[in-house]
Amino acid sequence: MTLFFGRSEQRMLGDTFGSFGTGGVKFGGSMKAALRVAPVYSATGLLADSISVMPVQGYTDAGGIKRRLDEKPALLANPHPDPMFTIVEWLHQFVISYCLRGNAYGIITAVDNRGYATKIGWLHPDSVQVDETSGLPQYSYNGKPLDRATVVHIPGYTLPGSSVGVSPIELFRSQLETADAATRFGRKWFQNGSTPSGHLKYSESKLDDTQTSRAKARFKASVVDNDIFVSGNDWSWQALSVKPNEAQFLETIKATANTIASIYHVPPEEIGGEAANGLTYSTLELNQIKFQIRAQLPIYTRLENHLNRLLPPAEYTKLNADATIRTDLKTRMEARGIALRNGIETLDEARAGEDRAPLTPDEITAWQKNFGTRPDPAAPDEMDKAKRIAEIIQKIYLGVGTVITEDEAREIIRMTGMDLPANVTVKQPQIGGQPSA
Repeated sequence: MTLFFGRSEQRMLGDTFGSFGTGGVKFGGSMKAALRVAPVYSATGLLADSISVMPVQGYTDAGGIKRRLDEKPALLANPHPDPMFTIVEWLHQFVISYCLRGNAYGIITAVDNRGYATKIGWLHPDSVQVDETSGLPQYSYNGKPLDRATVVHIPGYTLPGSSVGVSPIELFRSQLETADAATRFGRKWFQNGSTPSGHLKYSESKLDDTQTSRAKARFKASVVDNDIFVSGNDWSWQALSVKPNEAQFLETIKATANTIASIYHVPPEEIGGEAANGLTYSTLELNQIKFQIRAQLPIYTRLENHLNRLLPPAEYTKLNADATIRTDLKTRMEARGIALRNGIETLDEARAGEDRAPLTPDEITAWQKNFGTRPDPAAPDEMDKAKRIAEIIQKIYLGVGTVITEDEAREIIRMTGMDLPANVTVKQPQIGGQPSA
């Protein structure tokens, strides 16, 4: 059947992987088989590791006023059904299933007294069957029907007419088969295909084992430390090199790593490939932001949307991807200061972001006493500012040749977005040595 899934098809996800190709080296049919290709393991591991450590927080949106929940819902605190594990392992399993199979299938295993989900267990995608012949998808696990109300299905790349995500392993099986074949060839080449460095030949007669060993020893002794080898007409030396087509498997592995990097939108140099030689300016922080937008954002946004539909109304969740972007200490402190000055964060929130407890009243008093806001020596005081404003007014008067009143002067100042202190009067300019009227 085609990727659009026919009318009578009951798709078995285990069959979508199958074996890579029909000839040459065969791959196994499990997810572990794909992970044997080092770039696949590196790419999916990079995504799973980076997303699984993102802080998860709950929020509420009441009448357009958004605020962080003081206490996380149980589903966000630890959705893993097994109390031995945490949300980190839970997120990791989701990403691995999503990346390798293009789908993550979960089952709600526990609810609270209001009926909202508190635990979700991820199912092995190879054991899930999806029947799309009757309109809404019907799910089975190892052949046993599942209640749709308890199923959490997060697909990735989906085609029109289907609710099942396309498996990257299925789509790009030829590239993965090539990578596996190159790896196997390299292993055999190093294990069984050793090549001598050269051939020392005696042309006059045959040599027995003793003569061969003696000639070899003398030759090696004469060329030690890259010394010069001298012989007559009866001896010859030919260096042997690896055939280019035999050594090309290393380049094949690098090329495959670049292809896999493009599939998962990860930096190729992180998974054994080679980065493009671009001239664009780049920093570690910019690279992290690019990785977040291209590779991580589509994955965790899908997860957020599916979790939101399981939370009470007006509540939603967000994964804090910015928390994984590490900057230098100076930049981070400057960003905190900007957030505080603009009201984006409170002092307690800023300190919590640095894993510090809120200040006590005594600590706040001491901080205000020693480090509170002080006048900037470089900044002019109010009187200096008023004098400069008065000079501007005088220039306006002299320029237009018309005397303006103090109220008119204040109005002009207010129109510029400033104001004069109430205790400051505008000195009227003198004309011909006499005060103007």
